[in-house]
Amino acid sequence: MSTIAVDAMGGDSAPEEVVKGAILAKNQGVDVILSGDENLISTYLGSEQIPIVNYPQVISMDDDPAKAIRTNKNSSILGALNLLKEKKADAVFSAGSTGASLIGAISVLGKIKGVTRPTIATVLPAQDREVILVDSGANLEVKPKILYQFAVMGSKLSELLFEIDNPRIGLVNNGEESSKGRELEKSTYKLLNSSELNFIGNVEGKDFANSKVDVFVTDGFTGNVVLKTMEGVARLQMNMISDSLKENLLKPLLTPVKNAMSPVRDALNPNSTNGSYLLGVNGLVIIGHGSSNAEAIKNALLFTKRAIDKKFINKFSKVSNEL
Repeated sequence: MSTIAVDAMGGDSAPEEVVKGAILAKNQGVDVILSGDENLISTYLGSEQIPIVNYPQVISMDDDPAKAIRTNKNSSILGALNLLKEKKADAVFSAGSTGASLIGAISVLGKIKGVTRPTIATVLPAQDREVILVDSGANLEVKPKILYQFAVMGSKLSELLFEIDNPRIGLVNNGEESSKGRELEKSTYKLLNSSELNFIGNVEGKDFANSKVDVFVTDGFTGNVVLKTMEGVARLQMNMISDSLKENLLKPLLTPVKNAMSPVRDALNPNSTNGSYLLGVNGLVIIGHGSSNAEAIKNALLFTKRAIDKKFINKFSKVSNEL
């Protein structure tokens, strides 16, 4: 059985919501180990039998990630990563500090050969099929060579997840013309255009809705802004639609119409998946939203289990041949 090491102290509502989510996931067949403050975790477990490894230190969202990883050797995220390194777990999930997860993973697991900087890849809904955004928050400042590596890793991820041959790559920019953008985008455009990747060219924010490409490539600062904007707009639209239905539909029609819209609501709800891939490290590490509630944690652990079952990391590690 595949096992997920969970950073129980990571997230805005940890450990309570993380533990509750782990219990929900366990009830759906997910094998979990909780890493964190044993005394605190036990109060929320009740009679549930889930193993705990005692790593009581917490790295908060406000802590400097590099310093925190260096000085907090008993932090919950390092405990989870050590379980993966020691092959006591098959994957790690954390809704805690992204920076701490990134630096901790590099420190404990190491980088895949050829990777300069690991990156975060998020799967997003689109009109025709899901697409990938990379980087969605790991690297705020990058150079063209780094963006090229992100494109390679995003292309490999798209191949594995969606079984797409030669995925289409787009560089996020403020216009389609090759002359657009900062020096970073202009130089990256030339690099991608001369590569063997299926580079379509520059893409704009509106193209996330129409599946113009399979992989959207950008720096972590821009990518995180795009991701949070899309999530916010999706919530706004669904709330506005819900309010409009309540005001304009006869009550007997309200429930069937809402039920008919549930697939759309679920697709646009970030909590329904709540998992992004940390690509470029020697192990399967999944990042969740800091605001995750129990339901979101459960869904993230189910998401992680599917990646384990697909033997994702074994297949993805071959990306080193293309860097």
